Amino acid sequence: MKRLDPAFYWLVFYFFLYMIALKITPLTAGAFSVAIVFALIIENIASLVQKLKVKRWLAVLIASLIFFGIISYSIYRVVPIVMEQWKSVSAFVSEFMKKNPSDVFPYFKGDETIQMLKDAMDNIGQVFTSYLGKMLTFIVTKIPDIFTTTLLLVISSTYLVIVLPKLRNAIPYMFPNSSSDKTYKFISNLYSDMKKFVGGQMFNAIMVGLIVWIGMALFGIKYAGFLGLLSGITDFIPFLGVIITAIPALFIGISQYGIFGIIKVLIVLTVANQVEGWILAPKVLGDRVKLNWFVVLITMLALSEIYGVIGVLIAVPFLVAMKDIWREYVVEYLKKS
Repeated sequence: MKRLDPAFYWLVFYFFLYMIALKITPLTAGAFSVAIVFALIIENIASLVQKLKVKRWLAVLIASLIFFGIISYSIYRVVPIVMEQWKSVSAFVSEFMKKNPSDVFPYFKGDETIQMLKDAMDNIGQVFTSYLGKMLTFIVTKIPDIFTTTLLLVISSTYLVIVLPKLRNAIPYMFPNSSSDKTYKFISNLYSDMKKFVGGQMFNAIMVGLIVWIGMALFGIKYAGFLGLLSGITDFIPFLGVIITAIPALFIGISQYGIFGIIKVLIVLTVANQVEGWILAPKVLGDRVKLNWFVVLITMLALSEIYGVIGVLIAVPFLVAMKDIWREYVVEYLKKS
């Protein structure tokens, strides 16, 4: 019976080392994981820049400046916008809570109904204040971790873009020499699949950003361009990205149009989310990396239970790696055994 390629066992060994490191040192290993995705984004941008006959080192530098420039601008803009709209939202909620329920809901009659509505409005105000207070406390306490992670991301992703083409030189030191050619082929295919996925995700992010930008502008929501940019950036975070965008968007909507502002924002974000979920994402997962969306969803849920947000981020790359390992080593073994 044919034996499995010894490189397979080493791949499994390195894989488990990575998963253990991700659990034991989530900040460092998580930052490194995200840095790989960032490096692939920069690599895709650099590939486009190189088509203009620019040398690779300069293309990488330009791509890094473009990518981190967009990230820095978004962070720089989101904090003052949220703080500005927070004041307006707080004033709106405070004013709303002071109103008589019979004035807010004129179609409801009866003392018991009015009292029930009053109690509900009081509870909503308390929950709103409590939730936002906890959210602000959480953000403040996480600022040191965010700063450390951001620094690691910038350094790691830039370094990875430089060393990725040189990975072949490390293969003889990490895998058996007897299958070094096959191992290099496997890693090249894996890198190509990862790059295809990230490139497709970049296209998705651009389209989602445009939908949000246009939708917010049509509804007259302020900072439509910024919200489109933010939604495009956070689109790389499956399922959670829309929530991150929704926080400042809802603040802006409430401060402008009150309850109707919430409805307008939710309509735009829902449309963008549905277009991506039913049209854009299946195209990327199906045509580029050939993954079933239901398997992706289950994997995201499973890894999120173990690793939290990082688990959601690495779910698709995890599946791509598993698919390539299975196809390259296990399927061949099963066919020839």
